[in-house]
Amino acid sequence: MNCSDIAGLRRRQAIPSTAARKQIIIRPASAADGSRIAAIHCESWRDTYADVLDPAFLAGPIEADRRTLWADRFAHPYPNQTVLVAESAGHEALGFVCFYRDSDARWGSLIDNLHVLPALRGHNIGEKLIRAAVAELDPARAFHLWVFEANAGAIRFYERLGGQRVERTLDDMPAARGAPVLRMAWPSAASLLERD
Repeated sequence: MNCSDIAGLRRRQAIPSTAARKQIIIRPASAADGSRIAAIHCESWRDTYADVLDPAFLAGPIEADRRTLWADRFAHPYPNQTVLVAESAGHEALGFVCFYRDSDARWGSLIDNLHVLPALRGHNIGEKLIRAAVAELDPARAFHLWVFEANAGAIRFYERLGGQRVERTLDDMPAARGAPVLRMAWPSAASLLERD
């Protein structure tokens, strides 16, 4: 499945009803999910980062780049890597989260990716995913993530969940062209899980 397939699916996909959103299943991802995760990843970046990432990258190379990334992550996972996928009751992938336990001595575990199909944002799928990821971490240990400073919606989302802006730097991914990113940090996994 590529991003073009996802775009067509998104146009046909209805927003899940309240009952359907309650039936969303969060489960460990497997290599069989890799192409779907790659497609969600590139569709999310195309939607969210059209003004941040290089348009030439978003116009095509992103698909091969994300497929290669996810094929490699599933073929050669780091021991501390976990990928979870959110899927509908009909087993359709709606989003995913990838995290690395205890990746940084100071900041703790890293939430490396959190993406939901653009048409389904705002329906608590991202929150379910991040809560499921954080529930697998040591409740007393810190965790963090990086977000592009231009992604105001995500920053508000993370701040609502207790994340604090603790660092600003420039992204080194070539397609980001030096765009600023923020480190959002939580003092402990419990600090997010205890929030309503």
